[in-house]
Amino acid sequence: MPALHLSELREYTQVIIKEADRLQTLVDRLLAPHRRPHIVGDVNIHEVCERVRSLILAEFPSGLTISRDYDASIPEFRGDKEQLIQTVINIAHNAAQALAERIEAGDAELIFKTRVARQVTLAKVRYALALDLHIIDNGPGIAPQIRDRIFYPLVSGREGGSGLGLTLAQTFVQQHLGVIECESRPGYTDFRIVLPLP
Repeated sequence: MPALHLSELREYTQVIIKEADRLQTLVDRLLAPHRRPHIVGDVNIHEVCERVRSLILAEFPSGLTISRDYDASIPEFRGDKEQLIQTVINIAHNAAQALAERIEAGDAELIFKTRVARQVTLAKVRYALALDLHIIDNGPGIAPQIRDRIFYPLVSGREGGSGLGLTLAQTFVQQHLGVIECESRPGYTDFRIVLPLP
């Protein structure tokens, strides 16, 4: 094997450093929810949804409709608003990216739907009331080969995806004593978040 020139060694070293930095960033993003303090305050879930709606529509201004189907009776609850915004952004942004072909055709749709669920058991604890939030899209659905692993770190159905968005979403929901689940088939994907209410 021929000896490497100094310039080649520098190039390889730069590749190694960049890859190490990228991996450190991934690890930091995974651990961030556990390191940052939980900032708890009153949360109105519809304000969270509206904030995400405006962000998604700013990025995808045409070809995508975001419908709202809100239950106005849902009370405010104690939670970390920023974490919940990030949770809904991660899900809705993934959906918008998956809707690329439908956005181009002009018939892409996202639906934010809220309901009150009654007598819900979350992590073996019974709650009289719970928030039932659905983020539904009419995209191609989640590929069957990754459907059972979408909440695992580094699993992504998209070229260039980090595979951390849904992992973080799940972590944030669990920190609010809730659950997140997904039902998906071609033309319909529904991410459901259930959180206890006071």
